[in-house]
Amino acid sequence: MRSLVLAVLVAACGGGGAPPNVDANPNGPRCSMQNYDLCLEEHDCMTAICQNFGDFQVCTTGCNDGGEPCPNDKTGQPAACDNGLCKPSAPNMCHLE
Repeated sequence: MRSLVLAVLVAACGGGGAPPNVDANPNGPRCSMQNYDLCLEEHDCMTAICQNFGDFQVCTTGCNDGGEPCPNDKTGQPAACDNGLCKPSAPNMCHLE
């Protein structure tokens, strides 16, 4: 009986660990088709550009070196212009479904 009560308390309190990673939280914000949101295809993006950058695939916009800077990513810094497309340092914190 004592171990059952302890198990219920640990489960209810979350075990005292760190808060869950928001990026991995399926109950976190849903992607809204903005720049640097996760995407699967161009229809997932307001810009109609869904680009795979190797580690992640996001909505993005075009750019040119020496032109206007890319929109800021989640770090608050402009994304890099990579082969004519703005590449953020990481995708926005959101999920597709």
